[in-house]
Amino acid sequence: MFHVEQVSDPQLLLLEESKEIGVPLNPEQTHLFMLYLKQLKLWNRSFNLTAITQDEDIIIKHFIDSLAALRAVKIDLGSRLLDIGTGAGFPGIPFKIARPDLGITLIEPAHKKSSFLHFIIGLLQLHGVDVFSGTLDAFMKKSDPPPLYDYITTRALDPAVLFQHGKSLLTEGGKAILYSARPADKSPLPSKWNFVNEYSFELPKAYGTRMISIFSPSY
Repeated sequence: MFHVEQVSDPQLLLLEESKEIGVPLNPEQTHLFMLYLKQLKLWNRSFNLTAITQDEDIIIKHFIDSLAALRAVKIDLGSRLLDIGTGAGFPGIPFKIARPDLGITLIEPAHKKSSFLHFIIGLLQLHGVDVFSGTLDAFMKKSDPPPLYDYITTRALDPAVLFQHGKSLLTEGGKAILYSARPADKSPLPSKWNFVNEYSFELPKAYGTRMISIFSPSY
């Protein structure tokens, strides 16, 4: 007798909502997200990785929210991406699961969170993901000049800090992707920064409106 693996409610929610936002996932990717979900909850019992602890909340507020930028921005194949203040890996790890072609560096100053990042990258066998355990300032000082990326993402960093340092971290034509609950403050923008686009979407199950704002430095 053949046994068909039952699709769990969290799996079904992730499959349906990722498709709804235009970033459909295949079974292997969904499996990786479920491992991520399980370990995030396990680690959270001992370490404060996230205040969001329920399956549905994690899937919508972390996974789906992270993935939405892949619909908002056309990210070229093989791009290099820097995720600043990633916490437990958002949006960088969801990006990598959905887009294995991306090269991603995660910056996280909290030791317990960066330890989790190293663990989950190894568990999910994600290649081309680096973790820097420290602040953005420390990251920029470790090499002169600092490495360049095609995209910067952040869900936590103060936009003023990003605008201050982002130009020296982006390739020409590179973009900064900011997540927030409201439209970004665009006036006045810091010198040599341009507003590119803004993408508004509703999180599933009435979890609220989210904004993804894209900026690019001028050269």
